[in-house]
Amino acid sequence: MRTTSRNRALALGALAALLGTAASALGGGHYAAVPIDDDEQHLIDSANDLADYFATHSLLYADEPVLSLVRRVGHSIRPQPTDDYIEYEFFVLRDPSPNAFALPNGHVYVHTGMLARLRDEDQLAALLAHELNHVAGHHGIVDHRASKKTAITGMVLGGVSVWGGLIAVGLQTSVLGFSRELEQEADDRAAQVLLASRYDPHALPELLDILGQDYEGLDPRVPTIWSTHPEIQARAQKSRALVTAMPHREHQAEPFDSTVLRLRMLTIQDYVQYDYPRTAIALVESLIERYPSDPQPLQLLGDGWQGMGGLAPVDPSALTTSDKKHNRRDHAKKTREQRLAEQLETEEGQTSYRENLARAEDAYRRALALDPTFATAYRGLGEVYEQQKRDREAAEAYLTYVRSAPDAPDRPIVVSRLKSVAARLKESNSDRS
Repeated sequence: MRTTSRNRALALGALAALLGTAASALGGGHYAAVPIDDDEQHLIDSANDLADYFATHSLLYADEPVLSLVRRVGHSIRPQPTDDYIEYEFFVLRDPSPNAFALPNGHVYVHTGMLARLRDEDQLAALLAHELNHVAGHHGIVDHRASKKTAITGMVLGGVSVWGGLIAVGLQTSVLGFSRELEQEADDRAAQVLLASRYDPHALPELLDILGQDYEGLDPRVPTIWSTHPEIQARAQKSRALVTAMPHREHQAEPFDSTVLRLRMLTIQDYVQYDYPRTAIALVESLIERYPSDPQPLQLLGDGWQGMGGLAPVDPSALTTSDKKHNRRDHAKKTREQRLAEQLETEEGQTSYRENLARAEDAYRRALALDPTFATAYRGLGEVYEQQKRDREAAEAYLTYVRSAPDAPDRPIVVSRLKSVAARLKESNSDRS
């Protein structure tokens, strides 16, 4: 997928949160048929067009086993449509933010970042049950009618119109989430959906607990209904009380875990790329526990520790709201290189930088101990050695990588680094002679 398209998807929640939404649900949902007028039909038509837009801009994650899993679980718990404009269907978006949303036409979108956090099929069912109740309760129509006069009718990202033109009135509410009352209603009814299915109702508070975790101390990294609500912990407590008397059912981690393994790896790579190393490390450490003989999680762990730069490990729960706001501003305004330069101006930052590089080296070496032919770990070692100014070892690691992975997409970049390191070595040898 093109980076620009993925960046637009990542930016959608943040931009819309800045613009704000005037929608405010009046009362609860309506679970019987709801006739719509021509204006509301336009809302449905726009929601139908959205799948094509996402596909055209390479934003859909189309891995068949993952898509089949989501659709199988979703269709197994979906209610019968009450209106001819509702057709339940399920999609996966390539976006590392932990989000999911449902549109009033019955289309449910789950982000890869959400799936990467879930542990089993029961938690996926809890997520989809919540989203399905937004559709079944016509929450999009309810909010649309409440906000028709004041809702945002268009949003622009970087000069490119979102979704190919003016966003339909009301769709922004579906994407950003509904009122607290409608979100709670969707939680409450999701527990009943799970109870009537083969899935465990206790997966609902588990899901909310998972999504309440803040690995970076940014809280949240991208505004979404699932990750930003301050009451996420309160919602978890309410749902836990709601399901207390409901039966516990055994969760089946397989085949869910193996089906989403590649997706987890890609999501962790995305977190490293977008400079959220603490999240990458947290997610990959659980993979190492489950797949101790696979070298790739260890390689990703090394990438995560490299990405930490001069940051020290932190307990986000110990940070104040002011600390988190500062971290968000700092992360938004400065590049990774700028932040690293500032970190290395302090003794604490220098110590953390050395320790993080040592942790990265250890992870790469552990990966190679499992599989000495695992080429990507050599690239990681070369990067660590180059940062440590161990040029001879960096050159050896880079050379091993380009020989072992002649068709790698990043080969030209690594060859360039190899030439730079070799030039420094030649200059150093010349100076000594």
